[in-house]
Amino acid sequence: LWNLPIPPAAHEFARAALPASEVPLLGISACSSHQRRNWNARGYVEVARHAYRRHGMEIVLLGGRSEIEAEMRDQMRALAPELPFIDLIGKDTLKQMLALLARMTVLLAPDTGPAHLASALGVPVLGLYAATSSARSGPYRSLQWCIDKYPQVAQQRGRDASTLAWGKRLEFPGVMDAIGIEETVAMLDALLATPPAKRLAPARLRRG
Repeated sequence: LWNLPIPPAAHEFARAALPASEVPLLGISACSSHQRRNWNARGYVEVARHAYRRHGMEIVLLGGRSEIEAEMRDQMRALAPELPFIDLIGKDTLKQMLALLARMTVLLAPDTGPAHLASALGVPVLGLYAATSSARSGPYRSLQWCIDKYPQVAQQRGRDASTLAWGKRLEFPGVMDAIGIEETVAMLDALLATPPAKRLAPARLRRG
């Protein structure tokens, strides 16, 4: 694991903002800095609903102060008014975010910075990839938990993903809709069925 220093005050913020430590938490960091890498609100809501009902998880909404993140949050709450979301979007600092991520049981996220920070903190990440490749930009200790439609999307456009330039993005409207809700729910089930000590790949340098 990386040594990411988290000050005591940030941990105190997380303790005050989140349920008791024994409660399983699904963190959702729904938005990247590139809007076309983001999944849709309905997908996030259905996974959150399943996590809450099937696994007894509390759902924590994480993110910054951007308009896109606020809009995503509002869409999710409108689609699932029955879910008691813990809404921390735009309410934390960077160090407080690290403390929050460290408390998550699982983080659900597209290709975004918090996914890598969570991975560095030893938190499993259910990554969502279609516009970009998880093999190239995914959370390095949770690649086995990524839904990756990048090869499929490339093939649909007449390309072979293995021949595309490193870091090539397939960012176009609706690309992330290639990710299915049922397969994402199934991946969450598989992750949670795995003993905690075996949920992360060994920490090592990744080359490529």
